[in-house]
Amino acid sequence: MADIYKVDSKNFVGGPGRLVVADMSVAAPQKISDVMDLTDPYGLKEGWKDLGATSDGISISRGWDTEDFEVDQIMGAADTDVSSFEHSLETQLAENTIENRQLALAGGSIIETPATVGTGQALGGALAAGARIVTLSSADVAFKNGGWLRLGTNELIKISNVDGTSVYLETAVSKAYTTTDQVYAVTELPSKRIGYGTVTDIPFKRYALISQKKDGSLYMAVIRKAKVSGDSKEQSFNKQKRVLPFQLQAFPEDGVAKEENVYYEIEQAI
Repeated sequence: MADIYKVDSKNFVGGPGRLVVADMSVAAPQKISDVMDLTDPYGLKEGWKDLGATSDGISISRGWDTEDFEVDQIMGAADTDVSSFEHSLETQLAENTIENRQLALAGGSIIETPATVGTGQALGGALAAGARIVTLSSADVAFKNGGWLRLGTNELIKISNVDGTSVYLETAVSKAYTTTDQVYAVTELPSKRIGYGTVTDIPFKRYALISQKKDGSLYMAVIRKAKVSGDSKEQSFNKQKRVLPFQLQAFPEDGVAKEENVYYEIEQAI
């Protein structure tokens, strides 16, 4: 007997999503490649930023309220009219960075204080990108096991061991350096400061949620214009990982057709 059920498993969709954000000055994307490269390592295009790992999924909701229209000749409603729409996105950000807290909690400006360093000295030998041993021009007690050094103007790396003029690094250097470049012992690491007050202007942002089907094709939902909602966001300081509640309320974008002025979806094979 023939099977009466017509099922196409290629249409089953599941798995996590990649949530990214951009300022409203970034144009609404027309295709997925406007947001993300379609080949490894799938980097984001200029203006877009990852919000990182999430916990317990990402949900997009859409709903509307209606008002009944009644006429004298019919008992009960003859029709309904849509009176308002509501669109939202909700998740928990697992990467509790200061930048994510600034966005989710309506934080103030991030004030960065650079690292404090000692007197610099020229490198005793050139470094190739990926090197993990720095040679000093002369031994210096300021370079200590477990301490930090700075190469050039901004690369900070933790020291695993010091043996005379040889300084061993926990991670490799990101680029090449020559003997004209300076190396510094770090005396105080950089810091970031942020405040949370009674700001009244919550900025609008663009958001995109990208996911992949089993067949390799991509799906992207673009929320044209949204701001973080004012729902209470509780963070628990306990033995569990601390996640950051994140809720968005979406709004229609001016000058866009009603059919897609809040959000739209794009599917693309790769």
